Amino acid sequence: MTGYGIIGCGYAGGIHADNLAKMPGTRLAAAFDTDYERAKAFAQERGAYTASTIEELCSNREVEAVIITTPNNSHRIPAICAAKAGKHVFCEKPVALSFEDTKEMIDTAEKAGVYFFAAHTTNFIRGVQTAKALLASGAVGELLMIEAVHTDWAGPQKFTGWKQRKDISGGHLYHHMHEADLICQLAGLPVSVYANGKNLVHYGAGCGDEEDAIFLNIELSGGGFASLTIGSAFHLGDHFVKLQGKTGGILLDFKNSVVRLENDQGEKLYSMQENEEEDEERRNGYRKHKADAGKGFGKPGMKTSSWMSTIFYKELKCFNDIIRTGNTAPEYEPLLDGSAALNCVKVLDGARESMALRLPVRLEE
Repeated sequence: MTGYGIIGCGYAGGIHADNLAKMPGTRLAAAFDTDYERAKAFAQERGAYTASTIEELCSNREVEAVIITTPNNSHRIPAICAAKAGKHVFCEKPVALSFEDTKEMIDTAEKAGVYFFAAHTTNFIRGVQTAKALLASGAVGELLMIEAVHTDWAGPQKFTGWKQRKDISGGHLYHHMHEADLICQLAGLPVSVYANGKNLVHYGAGCGDEEDAIFLNIELSGGGFASLTIGSAFHLGDHFVKLQGKTGGILLDFKNSVVRLENDQGEKLYSMQENEEEDEERRNGYRKHKADAGKGFGKPGMKTSSWMSTIFYKELKCFNDIIRTGNTAPEYEPLLDGSAALNCVKVLDGARESMALRLPVRLEE
């Protein structure tokens, strides 16, 4: 039985705790949060111990692995503490808000002889796995271009949460890093990035300080190009990734929860999620998000959609299997060897620097 500790008892922490309860051979042993009463309620509900400090949780003998689900800027200290205490580390995305912090966390785990797992959830979406398999099979020929869009409209909130504060979340650029990660997954570390972004409409009460419109132009290592548009200033929002090859194309249509392949043999459709029920739930989620102007997404105590819970379950099971067997499938090696986290944060750091300089930034190996 693998005992887990959770640091950060909010929305994501709750999903992981619920999945531990469903996963054979695992249990929640301890929990910590900067809000002790929240951690106490979280732990008592699940029969776990409430730690008063990060150090206490990491020194708990019943804890073999630690899941870090704190706000984005506060992953480094618990990750390093856990690794130095000999605990395996499962760290939510983005791993950190800088390359330096990311590398220190990964290096500390390697030195301590424990696993460090970057929880980049797109790797566990069925449709993304389908697209990777299609690319590998040569269904669209050589990959030339990637176009990624993740945009929507978010109105003023009742209060400004940490996700709207750039110093805590990294803003849309870092918090919504999935498409940048996917570009790196499919095409490796890019050569350069040129980015523009600003806060166009979100000012005043209920708004944060993050850029609400960000545009990245990316030169790929293979000679092709990628573009990425993200933000919350788009009334006509969308969410897709288009993969253009020499002989065809693949559309990952997250908003409509479908994958479409087009090549000289015609068109073929694939599910984005595990089944039609999850696909429909995902489609409805985008409709609701638009209707409530983003007010009900990802808050503590909120009911988790089944499609998201499935992805989180697959991700955590992958990590748990690695702990138990010491083996992992080749497609998940980048999550374990640090390359996925480091490549992604290089792109994000480069984009941040580019916006400040108003110049392209080269990304070094």
